[in-house]
Amino acid sequence: MPSLRSIRGRIKSVKNTRQITKAMEMVASAKMRKAQMRVRDTRPYAEKILELMKRLSAIESNIPNIFFKTRPVTTIGIILVSTDRGLCGPINFNVFRQVFRFMADRPGVRFEFVVIGKKGQDFLRRSGLKGIGSISGIKDRGEIEEILPATQVAIEEFQKERWDEVWIFYTHFESTLSQKPKMQKLLPIGSDLGDGKTNAASPFLGEYLYEPDTKDILEVLVPRYFESIVFQRVMENFASEYSARMMAMRNATSNAKEVIYQMTLVYNKLRQAAITREISEIASGADAVQQG
Repeated sequence: MPSLRSIRGRIKSVKNTRQITKAMEMVASAKMRKAQMRVRDTRPYAEKILELMKRLSAIESNIPNIFFKTRPVTTIGIILVSTDRGLCGPINFNVFRQVFRFMADRPGVRFEFVVIGKKGQDFLRRSGLKGIGSISGIKDRGEIEEILPATQVAIEEFQKERWDEVWIFYTHFESTLSQKPKMQKLLPIGSDLGDGKTNAASPFLGEYLYEPDTKDILEVLVPRYFESIVFQRVMENFASEYSARMMAMRNATSNAKEVIYQMTLVYNKLRQAAITREISEIASGADAVQQG
């Protein structure tokens, strides 16, 4: 049976932990609201430019650009978006598990990774997978320039035909209570962009007029498309991270309260038993004195 002193020490320790988790919950909540606003600001542009690239690939059958050319898939490049810190629930694990499933569905294909986030770097080291580049320390309110080292490596690998496809894996923010792992195909540009499934082209796509010419426009547009999508997916991951961390810390605070309650009950029972025992000893001593 534990002593009263040890139980008091454990109660104090859990109370300190509860204060920490409560503070972390409040910090994550404040950051989450800002991250959600950033997601809402960046999502329309990213989805519009993704739609534009699909339309271009459907309208123009002979676009003079390597990013629109499909070839036999022997090597796939994956941009893996993860968090820098833990204590955010299972969102990293869910993305890593999706990566394994993706690889298992494509036997005979080589995979190389560009990683955003320290947890993704740890995942590659543990799994023995090949990474050719990584960045970390991206700020949730940073600018698109922070992710350019990752996008430039991926674009260069595809241009040099060392990668035949480029995919991105990240956690999609749906709501405070729901964050889901997602994967999207980014290159080559075609009707299967996004989920990797070929979508039927609309018969009313219209046509585009290029000024000065198609080649010059696409040399600017394709990198802008790629960078915008990756940056927006990183913002989605931030919103998911803060939401998951807020809920994890809220659950930890709630569990700490329950532990404190249960330990306080045990403490009070032991204290009451000790008091009762002392009273009994005093009463027995008084009886012995009277009888003597």
